[in-house]
Amino acid sequence: MIRQMTTPFQFLQEFRQQLLGIFTYRADALFELIDALLLTLDPRSPIELSLSPAFRRRFASVYDALRQGRVDPELARQLLTSAEPAAAIQIAGCAVYATDSTIAARPDAETLPDRGYVYAADREHTVVGHQYNWLGRVIAQGQSWFAPREVERVATHTTPAAVAADQVKRLATTVTPPQRAVVVADSHYAKRAFLAAFLSLTNVFVLVRLACNRVLYYSPPPLTGQRPRGRPRLHGDKFKLQSPPEPERHGAFRFAKATVRASAWTGLHFKDLAALRGTVIRIEFLKADGQPLYQRPLWLFWSGPTSLSLEALCLMYVLRFGIEHFFRFAKQHLRLLIAQTPTLIACETWVWVVALAYTQLLLARPLVTALPRPWDPKARSDPQRPLTPGQVRRAWLAFSHGLGTPTAVPRPSGKAPGRAVGCKPQPRAKCPVISKRQNRVVVARA
Repeated sequence: MIRQMTTPFQFLQEFRQQLLGIFTYRADALFELIDALLLTLDPRSPIELSLSPAFRRRFASVYDALRQGRVDPELARQLLTSAEPAAAIQIAGCAVYATDSTIAARPDAETLPDRGYVYAADREHTVVGHQYNWLGRVIAQGQSWFAPREVERVATHTTPAAVAADQVKRLATTVTPPQRAVVVADSHYAKRAFLAAFLSLTNVFVLVRLACNRVLYYSPPPLTGQRPRGRPRLHGDKFKLQSPPEPERHGAFRFAKATVRASAWTGLHFKDLAALRGTVIRIEFLKADGQPLYQRPLWLFWSGPTSLSLEALCLMYVLRFGIEHFFRFAKQHLRLLIAQTPTLIACETWVWVVALAYTQLLLARPLVTALPRPWDPKARSDPQRPLTPGQVRRAWLAFSHGLGTPTAVPRPSGKAPGRAVGCKPQPRAKCPVISKRQNRVVVARA
């Protein structure tokens, strides 16, 4: 574990030393691949990283490192946990974590295993590919920084909600009282597979968005008189989000340029998870004339203490969009989706490479000097303004000269013998696209 009392430069150096230790195979090549990614602007494929001076091996070592290299997930999680900034924002004494999934579309990779149909919201239809679930901490309000904590591929036999539940359980083991944490998630995580993880957690809470047509339930009324036969009731009166009763608590406050009107109802639970009781919150953004700014209000479910203010809960959910900024930067600048390889382990290793490269940019924030371009706005040249991930990456080229590398110098291996005479490799076997709907039908019939 990295010592937290070191200077930022020493902290980054120790991070890089321990980064080499999380690779159990092809460690030097994977480490140099991360450095090459930080120095190469807009690579079109991982093979272009072999042209970087940071990658001292031949181009064939790029895909050899991705296919044969191994990342120890437990060591990687511990390293990313130690890299979380100590000055990260806290709301009402709670650290704010966000979870969400991203899609790697691979419709033409017929030999890539375990592809499935995944719904892409930006395309408004399903695509064929893989899905990865991320969990990380929000750093600050009004900034696009995000501290990734772990990432895991969502296999076709599971769901993002189930994978996120396992990630939350691992997060809870690192949050010791009196520390408290909040996991913020979008509406497709409002399912039993994810919410059930919070039943036994006392200092980790969930703030999840609800679809506007959801129905929740109050607790059943206490039994009076003679005890009835059968199982006791689990649900009381219905609570429909489309026609809610009068709120038990409400308030109004300013948020950015809009007025926010918040309402809350306590003691509610889901039909398939009666043991988890919480508060339903309605957030309405209003214009200056009092009219709604959006067509529909924002509905949230909160499993934590009711003593928190509605303004704090609203801010917690708004901070969730930090993970969206991270996805955009990782895809556009670190090329999260360029590993078009038919090997499953290579795809997963490349995702870890991007996460670890981004974390180094996060640690270098207080160390680099911004290099504004002539056409950048004057506000970008303000030394008091926090640097963006893009600014840190542009300054990384000059800054990285003093970092050095813990990797060993590659040894000359001579000329490869190539294929044996008469060798005729068989074509890769094609893998079918797996439909989760068909799996559910088979299980139901069984």
